[in-house]
Amino acid sequence: MKKEDIIFSDWHRWLFGTAPPAFAFEAALRALVIFSAMLLIVRWLGRRMKGQLSISELAIILTLGAIIAGPLHLPTGGLLPSFAVLLTVLGVHRLSNWLAFKSRPAELVQQGDVALLVRNGCLELETMQNHALSQEQFFGMLRNQSIAQLGELRRAYLEANGRLSYYKLPEPQPGLSVLPPADRPPPAADGPAQGRQVCATCGYLPTPTDHAGTHCLRCKADNWVPSVI
Repeated sequence: MKKEDIIFSDWHRWLFGTAPPAFAFEAALRALVIFSAMLLIVRWLGRRMKGQLSISELAIILTLGAIIAGPLHLPTGGLLPSFAVLLTVLGVHRLSNWLAFKSRPAELVQQGDVALLVRNGCLELETMQNHALSQEQFFGMLRNQSIAQLGELRRAYLEANGRLSYYKLPEPQPGLSVLPPADRPPPAADGPAQGRQVCATCGYLPTPTDHAGTHCLRCKADNWVPSVI
């Protein structure tokens, strides 16, 4: 479109663009056809598409959106080429799932691997850094699971689909609170957490023979807070 063709008061262009008004009815029919086709395509992609999406499945969804954008509202775009591309994407997805089923390396490339975030009440800082996950973001995920402190956890994993899974210790140990600083409980006056400090960086709880108050033996930080239970 040339610059001189853009007229602010051109209501026809505002409403219909450069297509004739009759194309609005055709666009509605195209939308109905594409919507019906998309229902079948997503159904054929499998039940996983209705759950938490993996990396490859998210890529499929974004690709499907790009494919249907043109023929949905452009009069110069045909439906048949788009359906051919949709079927190709479906075939590629089925093939990639088959490869992931047959080959562990192929599965890791497509889906990613599980990541260990907590080991016996302590944060795995290097893993969190590799996944660009800050301590506060992770603590928010734990709060959503009604976990108040790291001493409750034996293991916590970030699954390949982005969800958090965890296994608790049989008996909670003193640990680092995951609550915001303003809501953290005061230092314990009695019990196993009384007088015990925990590393605020990684959650390491020193034993009585460790040199608590200096650098953490696990992450070398010098940042201690009262433990909670």
